[in-house]
Amino acid sequence: MLAAPALAAPGLAPVAYVVSPVMKDGDLTALEITATFKADADGETHLSLPNNWMGRSGIWRNLTDLSVEGADSVVEDTPKARIIRSRPGRKLTLRYRVNDTLKREPVQSDSYPSEPWVRPSWFYVDGVSALITVDDRENGPVTFRWGKGWPKDFKLASNLEDAAGWNDHLGHSVLIGGRDVRVLRSGPVRLAVRGAYGFDEAELVRTLEVILRAERGFFGDDAEAPYLVTAQSLKAESGASFHGTGKHQAFAMATTPNMTLADMRVLLAHEIFHAWNPQRLGEPIGPAGYWFSEGFTDFYARRLMIREGLIGPADFVAAWNESLRAYGTSPVIAMPGKEAAEKFWTDPNADQLAYQRGALLAATWDLKLRQAGSSLDAVLHAQAKARKERPKVKLIQAFVDAAKGQGLDVTADIERHIDEGRPIRLPADAFLPCARVEDVSGPIFDLGFEPVVDDAGVMTITRLRKGSPAELAGLRDGMVIVEKRSGTSGDPSKPYELAVREKEGPVATISFLPRGDRAHDYQRLVLTPEAAKTPALCAFPSGASASPLHKPI
Repeated sequence: MLAAPALAAPGLAPVAYVVSPVMKDGDLTALEITATFKADADGETHLSLPNNWMGRSGIWRNLTDLSVEGADSVVEDTPKARIIRSRPGRKLTLRYRVNDTLKREPVQSDSYPSEPWVRPSWFYVDGVSALITVDDRENGPVTFRWGKGWPKDFKLASNLEDAAGWNDHLGHSVLIGGRDVRVLRSGPVRLAVRGAYGFDEAELVRTLEVILRAERGFFGDDAEAPYLVTAQSLKAESGASFHGTGKHQAFAMATTPNMTLADMRVLLAHEIFHAWNPQRLGEPIGPAGYWFSEGFTDFYARRLMIREGLIGPADFVAAWNESLRAYGTSPVIAMPGKEAAEKFWTDPNADQLAYQRGALLAATWDLKLRQAGSSLDAVLHAQAKARKERPKVKLIQAFVDAAKGQGLDVTADIERHIDEGRPIRLPADAFLPCARVEDVSGPIFDLGFEPVVDDAGVMTITRLRKGSPAELAGLRDGMVIVEKRSGTSGDPSKPYELAVREKEGPVATISFLPRGDRAHDYQRLVLTPEAAKTPALCAFPSGASASPLHKPI
């Protein structure tokens, strides 16, 4: 997921944020947020309220009791904006409440707090959904503190606590707290976690430190700067899932308890890499640039994890093969870039297309660069350096310029594969000497039905396809899916095992292969015998060159 860049306006007095509890009979009922700042010089100060985030709109509805002390008047410009009229430079104090949208413990289909979760004994709030910002001061400077009234048994954590020198959008903050929140540390990493997990939390925070140091080392950043990770568990409904988003020197996640640490390592590396991609590499352009900010982040999550030895060659190849299979069998593989960007938040296939296309292009371009004696590493390092010198250059243009500086013109590939949507094929030697690329053919992934989740979180089977493996195994329309016990979405070779029941009847276990009638051609990696014995062959360290099997660039 994404984070945008930020460059704080110079010379402004900090906006001082304070977050306090609203308690009733010992229970937390809301958060009260105050922001103190000076009025603009023309006597009109503009505020922006939370509005759109992760496909949700009208998030401002979750904020109530808004008042501004020191204002002559407060005018609603639009539902997501206010105009404060006052004497120029007057001290103003904005005060409002952030209310809960969850109403219960979170489950898998809740995914992530794109809108505030404020429960009687805990809260988990994304800054995008909670913080009202002062226009032209949304990128800092800010100060932050927890207000009075917090119960002594509440543990609290936010990356805003390290707000000194904050130079990012205030939406790139996260806040968590509660009676059962646990805080662990390892080096610069602070982990604030709530819920039950299938892994050791101490091992998780140590793994996070290794990943963080590796990625900071890649970009030459301060290895000891504070970094926060927040985590909330979700009750599993169907298999395992992980949701996360990058924040300022932080990332926030929510995951089901059946995720293992092995499952999560590359995902963790992906989220931490968002500390640089996109905001440290160019001015983001929204979903139209997600193929770079998500796809390149996937590419480097895998690459840096194998360089650090946190995954082995077999896991490295397996991660790539999952993506290659999903891409090759995607029903939207040829979707033009403009349409894919427009549908990113509403169409899961378009969402994944950004990750897949970007990672495949990264691998293709890295091969060409290595054959010419350079590397994609060198391009990103140059891009990060140029960001400081040309802060307003858009993300994709910044990459095009940096690649050109290393002798690679990527414009035709972007037009062909991103804009026009033509399918991408990896060269056979894209990953040599680690793995070779080969073509395969296999059945498409097809559950044979459509699972539907109602407002109570109950998942039922609908539109069951006659003659499908699911129907032949015994599934029927209207059955309730109690639990998904095994199976991988997008992989027709792995059996799905579902615990189901009809109405209030007994629970039965049904297993089937989620295969459709049609076949798809796609690519996969096959680990070389040499790499199986020597994992370093899959690391492709900076400066490693490739055999010039293709024409030089």
